[in-house]
Amino acid sequence: MIHLPPNVSNHLSLVLRVSGHHLPVIKTENEVGVMSWVAKNTTIPVPDIVAYDSSVNNPIAHEYTLLSRIDGVTLSDVYETLDDDKMGQILDQLIDFLVQLHVQEWDQIGGLNINEKGEIVVGQVLDETFWQVPDIKELWPEGESMATLNIKGPYPSYVALITAQIKKYIRLIQVHEKLETMRDLIPRLEAFVSALPQHSDELNNVKLRLAHKDLHFGNILYDSESGKITAVLDWEFSGVVPFPRWNPVKAFLWNAQSGDESRNVKYRLFERFEKRCKERGVTILKDAEYSSPLQESMHNVANYVWAIVEFVPRGQRTELVAGWRDLVLANLASFGV
Repeated sequence: MIHLPPNVSNHLSLVLRVSGHHLPVIKTENEVGVMSWVAKNTTIPVPDIVAYDSSVNNPIAHEYTLLSRIDGVTLSDVYETLDDDKMGQILDQLIDFLVQLHVQEWDQIGGLNINEKGEIVVGQVLDETFWQVPDIKELWPEGESMATLNIKGPYPSYVALITAQIKKYIRLIQVHEKLETMRDLIPRLEAFVSALPQHSDELNNVKLRLAHKDLHFGNILYDSESGKITAVLDWEFSGVVPFPRWNPVKAFLWNAQSGDESRNVKYRLFERFEKRCKERGVTILKDAEYSSPLQESMHNVANYVWAIVEFVPRGQRTELVAGWRDLVLANLASFGV
């Protein structure tokens, strides 16, 4: 927190967010681009961006964003005190926010950046699943980098995105010694990539929309007295996505607590959210469904290959790898490869 004397700034209190060196440049620039777009084009409450630097050429030698401080408490800290009416008001506000994001059509998949002209444009994809600098140094051969291990973008279609992902995963399988046992999958993955354009009309039948992707209660500020959401925070991994991927880690409505009961609470809230969307005639959840079984199979191939190349180099979830491989093969079969 930075507190300023009167008449120095429009804001008496600022929040300085200091980044590590995990995802140089792109994370800061993506968050600034997305928040700027949201502030300009919606009524979704976000902090003002007072200043930022996506380089380390500054007195603190770190990337940073300097944001206005927003009054409110983190919703995850108070949700247990809210009655049904209060929670219903919160769900309605979230529906309003999501509808505002949903009405904007996009023709590319990626994050948002501010270009040299000051325009907000679609840029490189950014995801929490990216290989970051510390893990690259620890787990990958010398010479590998963020650029060699992650996809780029923007991409003009769902097929283009999946194609880029699979080509990147093939390379990772070829590079990492722990993935050697998966190299027999490469010819079938290459055949899968070759088959995708033959079904492009069906596979690209999807809306491209801006999504927060991590909209849980820990990222929402709330004013208990008014019942209003005062800010939605942490937009750094947001971006334009094929809309079935708007909630990739199922974080929406999570109370940011651990345990089975927390998951049960999330599922119950989601049922209320779904019911309220239907009552209001809001179609966002319908638009989030895959438009065909083949489109879902395309997603599943990429998703389970990602799981293999994400966890095998780490030596994690080894008991699940054989099952993921079987699921890759089953979904590849939908494409005759």
